[in-house]
Amino acid sequence: MAAPPPEPPILRTPDELLEEIFLLLPTAADLARASLARASFRHLITGHAFLRRYRTLHPPPLIGVLDVDDSTFFPAQPPHPSAVAARTFAGFDFSCSSFLPSTAGRTWRAIDLLDGRVLLGGAPEEACDLEHLQLLVRELAVCDPVFRRYILLPAVPGDLTALVPEPEDLLDLDTFLAPGDDEEDPLSFRVMCLVRCRRNMLLLVFSSVNGQWHALTFDQWSVPGTFDPYKDGLLNRQLVGRCFCWHPPFLNKLLLLDTRSMEFSAISLPP
Repeated sequence: MAAPPPEPPILRTPDELLEEIFLLLPTAADLARASLARASFRHLITGHAFLRRYRTLHPPPLIGVLDVDDSTFFPAQPPHPSAVAARTFAGFDFSCSSFLPSTAGRTWRAIDLLDGRVLLGGAPEEACDLEHLQLLVRELAVCDPVFRRYILLPAVPGDLTALVPEPEDLLDLDTFLAPGDDEEDPLSFRVMCLVRCRRNMLLLVFSSVNGQWHALTFDQWSVPGTFDPYKDGLLNRQLVGRCFCWHPPFLNKLLLLDTRSMEFSAISLPP
């Protein structure tokens, strides 16, 4: 009786080396096919530690752009490498309204988008414009419209809401999604609410890592020459790397928030 053939070298490779090999696979489809080849491969590939490393090295591809106001999806077009995958989302409902819990007298409206997640606020149905909506938001949800998942954020604790100034002292309020504070976990996220009042700035921050809110207070005058707190607002928020940037109107400056150090700074722009 003939002896069974020897195992291929790949099956005798230690898991540590297999993990390094699988990390070189360029797409999630390649990774899925490898996981079907053998149960031991699937066990390694589906492990949380491995997937965390893989997502860090291979971020999800851009398949299109979503308009936060009306949930209109603009798919990637050829020759973009994601054009084929983007076609599968033709007619897809990105509104999140079909799976969010309903609340009598209130409606969910999109506030912000980041990395495939949608931040929605539950506000009275009669609140029409965005600024009014942000001031009245009492419920917040972060949704993944593709996988139909959502997280309802807990209410901001009373000791933190007590820090928010009276309406006559409130100048700006901006609620938005931010990268998570665990850089090794691409699934983590934060929700930030920047409150600008006459004397200082208050930043309320929710972290998905611990599921809690905390607050940071900043003295506007500690950032020299940033803006006039009485007449200048904050416009055109952009995320660049790990920093949020705001452009105060009529000033040739940018206000920066470093999401790693959670510190504000200001830079002057060229004339």
